[in-house]
Amino acid sequence: MLDLNTSLSKDSQHFLGNLRLYLIANGKNTDEIEEIMEELEVHLTEAESNDKSVEHIVGSSPKEYMEQISAEMPVDFMGSLKYIVMILFGAASYLIMDKALNGGIEFSFLELIGYPLAGLLSIAVYMISFRYMASHTISMVRQSVLLSTLGIISIALFASVMILSGTHGTPFVKLENTGNVVAVIAAISILIILSIWSRTWISIIIPILLFGPTLIMDNTHYQESVKVVLSSLITMLGILLYCGITLKKLKNVQS
Repeated sequence: MLDLNTSLSKDSQHFLGNLRLYLIANGKNTDEIEEIMEELEVHLTEAESNDKSVEHIVGSSPKEYMEQISAEMPVDFMGSLKYIVMILFGAASYLIMDKALNGGIEFSFLELIGYPLAGLLSIAVYMISFRYMASHTISMVRQSVLLSTLGIISIALFASVMILSGTHGTPFVKLENTGNVVAVIAAISILIILSIWSRTWISIIIPILLFGPTLIMDNTHYQESVKVVLSSLITMLGILLYCGITLKKLKNVQS
């Protein structure tokens, strides 16, 4: 693969990063995306060598160009389904670990239905938001606000299921001591497999951010309300920071 991005202007590199994010958020095949990226790199490099700007290739509206490219590429349904299933398995692992650390693993029928729906809605919201961020020029402040809002929406969806289950749900699945241990081992194994499969640390970092602050605060002498606020704040800030770094890396990936 040609390494042409090093000779491209920042505007061209920025456009390529946004286009990649836009296509990924639209469920396009990753191999086809990289082929498009490489072809565009060649065209942009040739244009810039002749003192022409990125607009010479993509026109005056990068958003319309992205939409045009996306419309010409088929949606990779099986690839998207694979990612969705892996994300849901990862989310289920987090829930199992959370319940194991907070009294034992049990799920109501409402939770068994509600949590997957909350996960699917969260994925949909993130994909729509990433498409918007890729196709519009927004400041770092607005980007941070948007990422924070996404995190709040996801938390609110899962919290709603938890609250409804607590008031209207009855235990449907309940594991005893041995079952809890087996479930936690299975959850950790899934997270490790996800980390190896995705070649990232996200499935390891997120559990640390979710459960680490709580475990640390439980060993302090603060009041219970202070522990909850501090652990929640550390978790939210950590996830926000990680999402921001990941998004920036995704935009700047070099072909």
